[in-house]
This record gives sequence, structure tokens and C-alpha cells, in this order.
Amino acid sequence: MTLSFTTPRLNIFEISSDIPKSEIQCLLTKIPTLLTPVVVKSLPPYFHNIKSKSDAHTWLEKMLAESRFFVVSQSDLESAIGFMFAFVENTDDVHIGYLLGEKYWGQGFASELLRGFITQTAKKENWVRLVAGVERANEASLKLLLKLGFVEDSIGKEEVVILNKNLSN
Repeated sequence: MTLSFTTPRLNIFEISSDIPKSEIQCLLTKIPTLLTPVVVKSLPPYFHNIKSKSDAHTWLEKMLAESRFFVVSQSDLESAIGFMFAFVENTDDVHIGYLLGEKYWGQGFASELLRGFITQTAKKENWVRLVAGVERANEASLKLLLKLGFVEDSIGKEEVVILNKNLSN
């Protein structure tokens, strides 16, 4: 079952490996424009240097193979502003990640996305807990996750803070 939902300003829809070729081409054009160096600075190496459709295709295949992949859009694929990922090894701890294109930062889109995602997954999935990792230096994401009820799981001054949110609360 795929998960798609809307918020007041966003459409979030799950992409699977059976996406039509025309939609893949649109997505492959959009991916390099969103995965800019400043956006992927603190993300794993495979998010970096996505500059061509070929790079985007390799990255997209990896994401589809390893996670549930969501496009965050203002209407359709052509107006994609970011992506969300859910790495589901088991339903107890589902690791999530998200990114928005730089020009969409500071406008409340991340908050709207995450609120909607939490609400929808609590209703439609059998997941127990969402887990997020964020660099301590990424104060905006750290504050947002705490504001949304995520609790810091790591102790001390680790560079990456691990937070979790129980979906039954």
C-alpha cells in the first residue's frame, strides 16, 4: 500500500519502482536541482554530486531499493520541492529523513510536511516509532523535531543527535 496525503500547501506522494517512464523522466530532471551541495552537506555521500540525469537515476534506484520514497510537491512532480524517506527494517523503529530545496527553507514547509507525515503514518501504518538523526549544528531541524514531540535519544555532545517519536502518543 502506498501512502499519499495532502496538507494545506503540499502534496506528498509515495513513489514506487513501477513509476511510469514519463514521471521518471520528470523526476530525474528535478532531482539534481534539489540535491545541491548546501542541501546535502550533512547527508551521506551517496546524496552528493548528483549533477546529471544519470546520477539522479542511480540515486533514485538506490533510494527506491532501500526506503519508502516520497516526493514533496506543491502540486505535481514538476513542482517538487523536496523528498522524504522512510527506512523500514521492522515496524518498531522506522528511520526517517527529509530534505527540501534551499529556496524552500524557512517557510514552514518542513513543519507542515512532518506534521502531516506523523498524522498519516499514525493512522495508516503499523509503525511503533519514528527515528530521526540530525546533525547537532542543524539547529532548525533539531528544534523542529523537538517541537513535534521527538525526544532526544542520544546523550552527550555527539555530532549526530538521534531522536525518536512514539506514534501511539
